[in-house]
Amino acid sequence: MSITTGASPPPSPHPALSASPSQQQQKEEATAFLRSLLNKNLQVTTTDNRMFYGEFKCTDSESNIILAHTYEYRQPTAQQISSAAAASDSSSGKVTMDMTSRYLGLVVVPGKYIVRIEAQEFTSQLRRGKGSSGIGVGEQRGVGGAEGVAVG
Repeated sequence: MSITTGASPPPSPHPALSASPSQQQQKEEATAFLRSLLNKNLQVTTTDNRMFYGEFKCTDSESNIILAHTYEYRQPTAQQISSAAAASDSSSGKVTMDMTSRYLGLVVVPGKYIVRIEAQEFTSQLRRGKGSSGIGVGEQRGVGGAEGVAVG
C-alpha cells in the first residue's frame, strides 16, 4: 500500500553547498586571506573621507568590519582650512594642517560605506621571498618603515 501526499519535492541543496570546485577554491582562498588579516592593523576609509585605524577582529557576509582599539581621523573642514590660511604667514599659499583624531575603541564600520582598506605592516612583519595570495592585493610603501597593503 502506498500513501501519496500533496507534499512538494525536497528542497534543492543550498547554493553554497553545491558550488563548483573553482568557486570552492576561491572561497577557501578568500577565507585564508581574511584569516591572515586577523589581529593586523587596518586603515579603513569611508565614503565621507573618515579614516578608521584599528585592529581587525572580524567581518560578515555584508562586508561590515569590526575593529578594536580604533582611532578615527577626519580631514579638516573648509572653514578650518580657510581660517588657517588667513592666519598663515606663508606667501606660497600652502597651508599644512593635521587631521583631527579621537579614540573610539571597538567599532563596526558598515560595509556599504567602505571605500578602501589598507593593511598596515612593518617591514619586519612581511614575509619575504613568498608569492602573494593573488586576491587583489597590491603593496605600497608607507611612512616610517611601514608597508601598506591595499585590499580594496
